[in-house]
Amino acid sequence: MATSYIVGGEEAIPYSWPWQFGAYGHICGGSLVRNANGQMVVVTAAHCVDGSLGSAGSWTMMLGKHSLSSPEQSTSMSVKVTAINKHRRYSSNTMANDIAVMILADNTFADTDAVSPICLTDVDPAEYAGKDCVVTGWGTLESGGSSPDRLQQVYKPVLSMAQCSAAYGNAFDPTTMVCSGDLVNGGVDACQGDSGGPLACKSADGSWHLVGVVSWGYGCADARYPGVYANVHNYIDWLSANM
Repeated sequence: MATSYIVGGEEAIPYSWPWQFGAYGHICGGSLVRNANGQMVVVTAAHCVDGSLGSAGSWTMMLGKHSLSSPEQSTSMSVKVTAINKHRRYSSNTMANDIAVMILADNTFADTDAVSPICLTDVDPAEYAGKDCVVTGWGTLESGGSSPDRLQQVYKPVLSMAQCSAAYGNAFDPTTMVCSGDLVNGGVDACQGDSGGPLACKSADGSWHLVGVVSWGYGCADARYPGVYANVHNYIDWLSANM
């Protein structure tokens, strides 16, 4: 069974990943991005908004959160979603094109320490192969386990397309997907509830870039099966047109 799994990580430093979004009811995560007009939108996975979940009115996004149970009124805000643009070629069977954009009702708010966007990657993920990037979310700590109250993080290496293809065969599409994981020890991965969240990599200039969107995998934190993400670099033109 294909699942989206944070395992083997740790609690994040509060507000250290200010682009991280959650949704009330915690169905999925997402990443805050600024479009060409300076407005904020959320990038998430298409499978998060598929079927009955595709109604914009059913979504309220949480910004500036660390503890889900704490009001955190000085840092957090809630924003309604007014439209959802899901990739029209998304396939729930193959998980190809697993990317979507949420348009926010309030999209002109100022950056703060707790709420600010992440850059879209400007390089192919092959440039990050072998480097540790970070996945964040409030997903379960093990397959079928309980969800944490506080935001979690885990660092794990981006793998080459050859390594990803060796793990998944034809199920892995090197054009639309990228994968990340520890092929020797396993034990680190995204988890149920982390879907749509960011695989964020730090560039040479110190800025953080959205390289992948949590999509799918076989099992949970298995060394044989690294986590698979939508390849953001492949969708730069699509994102520009749909943000």
